[in-house]
Amino acid sequence: MVQPLDFNKPVYSAVNISIKKPEVDASKNVSNPLTINNDNGIYNAVKIDIDNPKVNTEPQKVYDYPEADGIVTYDMLTINPVALPEEKAEAPKEEAKDEAAVEVPSPNFTTVEEEKADTEEKKTPDSVTALSFRGNEPTVKKPEIVPSEPILPKVDIALVSENLASQDKDKQAQQMEEIVRLALMEPDKAKEYLVSDVFSALIKITEEDATKLVPPSKEQIEARQKLIANIVAVEKDPKAMENLPYKMSDDEVSFATSLSPMELTERNKEYAITTLGALAELFIEDYQAKEGKIVPITDAPGITAIVNALRKDPDSGVKLAAIDALRHIQRPEYNEELSAIYSLAKTDPNQQVSKIADKALAELK
Repeated sequence: MVQPLDFNKPVYSAVNISIKKPEVDASKNVSNPLTINNDNGIYNAVKIDIDNPKVNTEPQKVYDYPEADGIVTYDMLTINPVALPEEKAEAPKEEAKDEAAVEVPSPNFTTVEEEKADTEEKKTPDSVTALSFRGNEPTVKKPEIVPSEPILPKVDIALVSENLASQDKDKQAQQMEEIVRLALMEPDKAKEYLVSDVFSALIKITEEDATKLVPPSKEQIEARQKLIANIVAVEKDPKAMENLPYKMSDDEVSFATSLSPMELTERNKEYAITTLGALAELFIEDYQAKEGKIVPITDAPGITAIVNALRKDPDSGVKLAAIDALRHIQRPEYNEELSAIYSLAKTDPNQQVSKIADKALAELK
């Protein structure tokens, strides 16, 4: 409500100073120029309160209104309706700014590429897709089951080399038997043994000198002769088990079948030569499959060690193992080299070695 001005109150043109509570605030109580303060006058300058001085460096502007001849009442005020639209014209601008400040999420429409991909997925019976206009909703697809490929076992080459270099001859033999079995039954898996460390360890076994090692004793040889006689008797007549030529205890049989250090070394040399022959055959076939040609026999790993054992080793069992290993790699491309090797082996003083070499030579085509 607009209160009438009292023109009987003094009007100050300078500064109104209150000693008890001085303050300077040009903006106080001037937000509405028609509002009357409780002070005794109207000030158009600065009000200062000494006890609590404040200075407002940006006082609001006080508008001067035209003086009236008498008291102005509310009914005497007139408002120009034409001026109202000018004041309201700014309101939409402020509202537009407020609306601009609010982020309105854009509608989630699928693109042409997404619709095309969605259509193609619907044509596939193995996938289940759902077209959705809701944001952050993933497309549900049926998981694709891919058949697993066969995984080859990982061979610990370091462990294999350690077993082959072991002083325990039985551990050596077990490792070589495992390699040969895998090479003959599952050659694809045995390809992991085609590494230089394995070939080097096997070649080293074939080069061991067993002549300086302890041979079987005289008592052990006699026990073996008795055991052999019993075996031959049972082969001729199974009923001979009740009446064997020699009565032998379990300890005697174990003593007869045990091997001396020299025999263990010779046995493992035979195993190593057999293993080299199986791996050499696998290497030659793998090389031909990859390169499309036959590797020269002299370049096949382990072949030189096999030939040296056939020519130089004094043990007939080692020589027979060497001939058998060479027959593993027998093919027309190697006929010339193998013919020379078998021809030399035919002259061996051991009749069994000479006989097997002659048979291998006849098999060459």
